Amino acid sequence: MVPEDIFSWYEASLPPKERKVRGHFSTPPSLVERILDACGYCPEDDLSQIRVLDPACGSGNFLAGVARRLVASGKRLGLSRAELLSAVQRNIWGFDPDPVACFLAEMQLRTVLMDEPSACENTELTMSSADTEKSPLSLHIHQADGLAFSWGEYEGIDLFLANPPYLAAKNSDLSCYSLAQRSGQADSYLLFLDLALRVVRPGGWIGLVLPDPVLARTNAAQERQRLLKETTVHALWHLSGVFSAYVGAVVIVAQKTGPSSLHQISWSREKWVGLAPAPTAPVRFISQSVLLQQTGAELRYLLSEVRGTLLEKLYASQYEASEAAKRRNFVELGALVSVRRGEELGKTHPLLRKAIPADGQNWHPVLRGGVDVRPYEIPVAHCWIARDKIVKPLERYLAPKLLIVKSTGCLQATLDLQGHIVLQTLYLLNLRGVEDDLYFLLALLNSRLLREFVSVFYTAYKWVQPQIEQHVLAHLPVPVIGLPERSQIIRQAKLLLHACSEQSSVVEFEEQYKEMYEEQERAICALYTKALSTDPVRD
Repeated sequence: MVPEDIFSWYEASLPPKERKVRGHFSTPPSLVERILDACGYCPEDDLSQIRVLDPACGSGNFLAGVARRLVASGKRLGLSRAELLSAVQRNIWGFDPDPVACFLAEMQLRTVLMDEPSACENTELTMSSADTEKSPLSLHIHQADGLAFSWGEYEGIDLFLANPPYLAAKNSDLSCYSLAQRSGQADSYLLFLDLALRVVRPGGWIGLVLPDPVLARTNAAQERQRLLKETTVHALWHLSGVFSAYVGAVVIVAQKTGPSSLHQISWSREKWVGLAPAPTAPVRFISQSVLLQQTGAELRYLLSEVRGTLLEKLYASQYEASEAAKRRNFVELGALVSVRRGEELGKTHPLLRKAIPADGQNWHPVLRGGVDVRPYEIPVAHCWIARDKIVKPLERYLAPKLLIVKSTGCLQATLDLQGHIVLQTLYLLNLRGVEDDLYFLLALLNSRLLREFVSVFYTAYKWVQPQIEQHVLAHLPVPVIGLPERSQIIRQAKLLLHACSEQSSVVEFEEQYKEMYEEQERAICALYTKALSTDPVRD
């Protein structure tokens, strides 16, 4: 018998850097069982003719789960030992380039069969005890790259299961794959999604564990469109904490059959706790046709949470093509400001000094995203950089500017009038109009409305290290309003800027600040509501 923990030993023994480079993170058995249930691969049914493929099987967690259910199904159907072993050999296929992983995968399957007395009578796993010369059972676990085969027009897989390696083109050379060359795909997991759509038979099932950037990243648009057009997506689970990698996971369960116009995808957003998801994770539904209508077929499942709200109306107004939409009272933020990144340096770069040197006149204060910038607070620098080490034009830093944190799940903006240098972790927005309008934009960018807007439609689909993309900022809708309303927002923003920067622990002051913020929130929501429902403002 093989100790159960030996199958996780190999992966755990790999250095973290090696695991990341190879994308070696196995699917927890509890998640395997949940996926098999969702795909309808249940031991209560006849599984003896269901062909299963895992083209990136690793140490075989998916295949072992399949084998256990196939054995239980065969036992229920009264299959002989020879018939059961033949079904295992015929229907379970796995590929992986790692020879050690393949060995462990085969050991997992043999352990499953040894644990079932009706499947075999000795540790050699022979095909028939009646044979004079017993031939060992040959399993289809092969050391091979599942993407490298010439699959052609083959569509013979009943159930496609995979947790493929999450390898980006910037870290791995994927040019050897003809599909990557032809379609310009950047990440390896997209090649496995494409493979699933090609080799699964009509009516067959797909169960994939993918990194969550697949939900909304631009380079996955083509595969998402195919997925939503060619399959009926039954479940979408967005999970955090499943793997010790710096990425969230998305489980996609789909059947290769065209979706009906009324089909609803069940989705959940869950934190993985121990060996199972959080027990309170609710299941919700989103229309598949709604997702297909997204500009890049993004899997924006949170759309179901904002139906009929101001957020949905605001988002819809951006993509309407009618003449009425063009007359809306909005202008894109990029038309009012330039949106740029700061110096291409990390927070701990050796060019940065934590104390100003003696010749301070040749040094400039530096702001770092996620460290020195808070909503509304006047920023204070804690690092310095030499003048001759600043690469980008100094003028853009010295001019009054808005600063927005890049690596975050929600908008965080402040105003810099002191001419700080900023790093790549911050966006700097230089205004093309009058300076007072910076305060107006500061209020909008820190509003609850736009923070939820950015989260629901863009950043919530990446659990780990979410980022606000530059193009998202540039396209944010700004209401075109009259001078009196704009002046009111500006006055309130100046008060909030002072309040948030004031170092005070007085309870009454904190309550006053909250009241100011809520008053500003109501005013901003009123602006957007009015802009969505009226004719253009004529100043």
